[in-house]
Amino acid sequence: MKNNALNLPALFFYGFLCGALAVVFMVSFQHFENFYQPDILATHEYIQTKPVIKPHKYEGLNPQKVTFSYASPTAQEVRLEGDFNAWGAYPLILNKSGNEIEIFTLDLALPKGKYKYHFVVDGVIALDKTAAQVFANSKTYNILEVK
Repeated sequence: MKNNALNLPALFFYGFLCGALAVVFMVSFQHFENFYQPDILATHEYIQTKPVIKPHKYEGLNPQKVTFSYASPTAQEVRLEGDFNAWGAYPLILNKSGNEIEIFTLDLALPKGKYKYHFVVDGVIALDKTAAQVFANSKTYNILEVK
């Protein structure tokens, strides 16, 4: 026979647990500017305000179009890793041309600055032989300067 009675201690426990998790999430998100930025604190009067347009933090950097290319007749996949994508944390896969001379290309918009990068061809790090190189942290990287 099935017992249909409410388990009050378990109900109170799970209710308390959900409430505590909600408080933890609200407090933790207040410390991250990108996730939680209340411009207006709600009050019982509900004051109407005009929207505030804030300049974007990248405004004025004038990103430039940069084309990365890598030629390989045997490669299956070519990825790009560098300062601009946290060294592969955000994958950038080059597009295959489909011609007889397999050329992989990728266009990026990068703000002014110097960037270190390299290609990863089928899982193996490869350098761009046509670009400048720099030796740093016991590794060799390609260097790109966007002006």
